[in-house]
Amino acid sequence: MDTNLELLRKMRIAGAYADAGLKVLSKNSLFDEYFQGAEFILPASYFLGNVPDFFSVVRGEREALSANTSLMVNGRKQVFALKLFMDKDSRFLFTAHNLTVEGNSELNLYGSDEPFIPKYLHNSAPMLIIDAGQSGRILDANDAACSFYGYTKSEMESLTVDQINTLGPEAIKKEMSLAVLSKRNYFNFKHRLKNGTVKDVEVYSSAVPIKGKTLLFSIVIDASEKKMYEVLLADLNARINERVEAEKMSCIVTTSKYQNLFEMSQDAVIIMEMDENGKLNFADVNRAACSLFGYSKEELMKKRSRELVYDDEEFKEYLQRQRLALDSIGVHEGRLKIVRADGKILTAEIMVRQNFMLGKPVVIAVVRDITERLNREKELMEKDMLVIQQKRMVEMGGLLSAAVHQMKQPLTAISLVAEVMTSEPENLEESREILKTQVQYLNETLTEFRNYFSSAQENSVFHLVEQVDKVINIAKPLLAVNGITVNVSGDENLTIYGLSGDFKQIMMNLVMNSVDVIRERGINNGAIDINVFRSGNHAVVNFSDNGGGIEESLLPDEIFKPFFSTKGDKGTGIGLSIVRSMAEKMGGHVKAENSLSGAVFTLALNLT
Repeated sequence: MDTNLELLRKMRIAGAYADAGLKVLSKNSLFDEYFQGAEFILPASYFLGNVPDFFSVVRGEREALSANTSLMVNGRKQVFALKLFMDKDSRFLFTAHNLTVEGNSELNLYGSDEPFIPKYLHNSAPMLIIDAGQSGRILDANDAACSFYGYTKSEMESLTVDQINTLGPEAIKKEMSLAVLSKRNYFNFKHRLKNGTVKDVEVYSSAVPIKGKTLLFSIVIDASEKKMYEVLLADLNARINERVEAEKMSCIVTTSKYQNLFEMSQDAVIIMEMDENGKLNFADVNRAACSLFGYSKEELMKKRSRELVYDDEEFKEYLQRQRLALDSIGVHEGRLKIVRADGKILTAEIMVRQNFMLGKPVVIAVVRDITERLNREKELMEKDMLVIQQKRMVEMGGLLSAAVHQMKQPLTAISLVAEVMTSEPENLEESREILKTQVQYLNETLTEFRNYFSSAQENSVFHLVEQVDKVINIAKPLLAVNGITVNVSGDENLTIYGLSGDFKQIMMNLVMNSVDVIRERGINNGAIDINVFRSGNHAVVNFSDNGGGIEESLLPDEIFKPFFSTKGDKGTGIGLSIVRSMAEKMGGHVKAENSLSGAVFTLALNLT
């Protein structure tokens, strides 16, 4: 048996634990003695008056219920102090203290020096014993009552009810008579404390006859907070009702506005609802949707999504991506080829969103024809590629000029060795090795040129430092002619996935830009430093030179604008513009700034 029930047994109090249906889970022996066979707390047949509302505790409307009432137990009318509350284990503890012993009340000590209220109840809720006669004098008060009202025990026992109850004397007598006659044992009063504070209280009063007098045993519960919450709740309910009415009116207005916006939209809008089989059906379409697909509204409403797309396999893949996106974030954007009623195939950009409309879940699809836009983008891309190719040709001219100068040395060496081979046949093997070395150098140089001007057009994994070295090898003759040294450092194992040709184009543009600046400004001992490293989810290439820097008015973005050049008629103005566009194409970005000695370009590319 539970420890609490054992303690109650020693105190001669019947006790039982019950579930949320007030069915008895466990009980002590006194409970069995008083309420034999009772499976619930407590059958109405036991009560001689009103049955306390035990379920108000279960519903959480009050923390505890206390009541003094008369019960018919074992064939006799007996007075019990009943209490129900939830314990720390979230079970409901019911106690029944028998105030009647062998037909006499335990409160029959009226007139003696002993207290009316037993000691073990002094730390419970505030309790009062009141003379229900003309005086309404307080005969006894437990410690909790003294603490609540702010009086000492002797002060409490010198008071009458009308000194703590704010009702008038006649009203108090009327309420007390209801308790005496057992017509009502629950009251809401305002009680005045010693310090003058008035508090809302709930009072549970039961009549107890003792030696010819009728006393009221009252339990007082502070309801101030409850009253405050009731006021707040009432105010909240009023506000909610106002909001509901406002929402109703807003809904009427919104519906009208929605219809206007729906029909005025330049984009095709399709609203779909899900049927009982989980399939989406068209619930509404606007005029733009009818125009896009080439059907009347009646015809389009009868269509299913699958009938409006060009490729079934593409549509299946699209739907898989859409379901994943809707389940995770509630919105999806994608592209599909759609078919008009006249058979024309268009490319559409589609945004699908889950929403609620007039209280019902719907899926809204906004469809936009982007066929012309894609054609324009393709034309621009082709023009851009032409411009880039032209720039490469300009670069090649400068590089070849420097390369020819650089190649004169190995060609001169080959010529000399050829003469030596005829005049000194004994050194034939040594001469062959020299020729082989010089030819290999020329071949590597030409291969680097060919690879640069026919860059790979397929994505692949490549090492950044390796590609930087290839660019520097191509530009080496031009760098040597202008007396510029290049230092490449950093993580040689760092790789990214993308077009290596685009990356080399970025690096070559930066190198050529630095060469032009260093040469034009007549800077001796020109230097370029390139450092490659990882930072978070980015591969970073830090490119700097000692060319004197960029004019501050051109930072941070003016320097990257198309056809802007600091070289006058000598420049094309697309070098750094290509750097930025290619960086963005690779999923990265580039920024420009100045150091103490020159310009610094930082290229960051996504690793994922």
